[in-house]
Amino acid sequence: MSSKIGVTAVASAYEAGADEVESWMDLAVGGLKKKGAEVIDAKPVLTDQSSLRKVFDQLENKDLQLLVIINGTWAADSLQFELIRKIAKPVILWALPYPKTYSLASVLHIGSILKEEGIYFKYVYGSPDDEQALSQIIKTAEVAGLANLWKRMRVGRVGRRFTWRTMGPTDTTYDELDLELSSGPSAIHIDIDELFSITFKINDEKAKDLINQMKQNGKLGIVEVKEKALIEAAKVYFAIKELIKKYSLDALTVECYPKYSGLDNLASAWLAEEGVAAICEGDLSHTALWLILQKLTKGPVCLLEPVQIVNEENAIILRHEGSGPPTLSESISQIRLKPVSEEKGVIIFSAVKPGTVTLATLWGKPRRYRMWISKAQTIKLSEEDIDKYGGGCVAKIKFNYNAQELIGSMINQGVDHHMLLAFGDVTEELTEFCKMVKIKPINFEEKLAKNKE
Repeated sequence: MSSKIGVTAVASAYEAGADEVESWMDLAVGGLKKKGAEVIDAKPVLTDQSSLRKVFDQLENKDLQLLVIINGTWAADSLQFELIRKIAKPVILWALPYPKTYSLASVLHIGSILKEEGIYFKYVYGSPDDEQALSQIIKTAEVAGLANLWKRMRVGRVGRRFTWRTMGPTDTTYDELDLELSSGPSAIHIDIDELFSITFKINDEKAKDLINQMKQNGKLGIVEVKEKALIEAAKVYFAIKELIKKYSLDALTVECYPKYSGLDNLASAWLAEEGVAAICEGDLSHTALWLILQKLTKGPVCLLEPVQIVNEENAIILRHEGSGPPTLSESISQIRLKPVSEEKGVIIFSAVKPGTVTLATLWGKPRRYRMWISKAQTIKLSEEDIDKYGGGCVAKIKFNYNAQELIGSMINQGVDHHMLLAFGDVTEELTEFCKMVKIKPINFEEKLAKNKE
């Protein structure tokens, strides 16, 4: 993700250090550029309404991820507030460690106003060339880019809509309308017959070539389905890609369960390896979140559900009808392709490999979304364990506190059953993302850890 950052500085001509602020700004801009950011350095230094107009003209409509305001000295809050409100991007307030300037006091003051008005901001503290401050800005800009993506994301929902005309006067269901009104992802309905129509036109040889390619790349596993079912699953892979291209989608979900179980599981797993969000069961919100997690971790993401508590290990078993990306398994020998029916439907039996993971689930209506975010450890599973825990894609998640209390807290808070798993710890970044897009982050860990003590 590229980082496009707008940088300006604010000062007062009456304060000590005002004549040095522009050079401090140049130093900060140079540091951000060295770290690979695309920077628009908007001058002159903000001191009055005239300079505000010039700075705004340089930053307006530039598709910024982030606005950085260096508080060079104590300065008028009205200038910063007006710029922040009009640019309407996540903002970082930079406090400089120079006592004579009152820079830190200035950041505290404008921060108190932004907090009161419910406007997102972060602050950094350090000299203009401080490496930690510069790195924090780059990291925040990347997350801000995902917040921008969230607000303009297009998610396709492939499925049947038999009753849409009886529910209201428009061509959209109310959950899709709610998404639009929440300044979140847009939902684009696609009838499942269009998916079938595209699949029908794809020839068998093209599908067989893909299957051979996946086999050579170690992403096929042990095939326990008939060739016809495997070919049909490969065709769905191509059909999904065509729909994403046709409708300019960022992500897509198929309402496969229960009538079309196994329709898109294999395609979903293969596409995940390419960074394409195309998950099962028509889950719009988690499909959108899948893409955010993929971009944060730069790896495939897996959809799972809690199915069992292992009290003696403080662990939870997560599983889902198999669509686990192959690289999430420890070995290709653990991956088995199982049939749903004789000719159609393929599910993947696999175990998620051990490692540090981030878990996240999104629930509630779009205008009052909440997100549970947790860091956890996955435990090694055998092929026998996959069958023991019900088949499909299986993960065993270990926590540092009572797993049954965790599930109880989830149920009491109304947490959804669908969960996303991605390797790596991006809990901090995901929490920051929530704040930017006005989703309430939920964390049970601190309370549960205290209960353990």
